[in-house]
Order: sequence, then C-alpha cells, then structure tokens
Amino acid sequence: MSAPLRDQIRQVLLEDWDPSNAARFEAAKHEYDAYLSPLADLIRSDADAEAIVSFLKERESEIMCFPAIGQSHLRRVAHKLLKLRDQAQ
Repeated sequence: MSAPLRDQIRQVLLEDWDPSNAARFEAAKHEYDAYLSPLADLIRSDADAEAIVSFLKERESEIMCFPAIGQSHLRRVAHKLLKLRDQAQ
C-alpha cells in the first residue's frame, strides 16, 4: 500500500469514523492502523460501500466493543473512503 493511500485512509478514520475518540490524543493517532491494509484492499477492489460499512460495523461491535454508530454515518465514511479509489485512478 502506498504511503499516501495509507495516510488518507488514516485521516478519514480519525476525522470521520473514530468511535474511540483517538483523534483527540496525539499518542493515539495510530489507533486504527490495523484496519488500513484491509480497507486499502477493499478500496482497490471492486468493493461497494456496503462492504466497507460491514467492515467498519464489525470493527465497532466485535473488536472495539462499541455499539454501531449507525448505518447512515457509516455510509458517509464508506463513500469518503471509496472516493480515494477515484483519486488514485
């Protein structure tokens, strides 16, 4: 994965998703780095917004033990991430 794509995904996660409020703390800026590669794979593939919504929802509920933020919010985040695909082409 290219550094620019990695950094753009991290930025979207911190600014638009961020269920654990990691953006508030400089030391936590890499809180979601384990999700960067799987999301990059989804972005580079033919995945649709629903696949990304599903991924983020699973991370919220299973790994992080947070209730889901909400489908409409997750769709907005997914569409932002999918725009990165368009920018890379």
